[in-house]
Amino acid sequence: MTRTLAAIAIAPLAVVPALAVLFGPWALTTGGTRSLMGILGPALVVTYPATILFGLPMHLALVRQRCTRWRDYAITGALLGAVPVAGYVLVAVMFDAKFQIAAIGSTLAKNATWGGIGVLVFGLCSAAVAITFRALAIRQPDNLTA
Repeated sequence: MTRTLAAIAIAPLAVVPALAVLFGPWALTTGGTRSLMGILGPALVVTYPATILFGLPMHLALVRQRCTRWRDYAITGALLGAVPVAGYVLVAVMFDAKFQIAAIGSTLAKNATWGGIGVLVFGLCSAAVAITFRALAIRQPDNLTA
């Protein structure tokens, strides 16, 4: 239980290096450290509740199913971050196309870049948090391949 509480407290911080790698150079060249803080601050505000609401049940389900390898956590975390964003993009495309079947293709093509970036960023950040959570919460034997 103590390991899980430590994981809840520390694992969300994994978004900081993930976002710093993904957006750091761009943010620093366009707006300086203030721009980078504008990315990292809201990410941390969202990540802590998301870890408790979605990450903890994910962890409990994976432990119950005995799927505790780092790969299990990485895939589940990536899906947990990417799938809701992909769903949002599809709903946004439908509204932008005014629910007209003929307009969906062009609207999707117009929004695919930003939608893809969102899916990628949320998926990578969620995978980073999930892997960090696993590293802290799961008691590991001496080898690192468990």
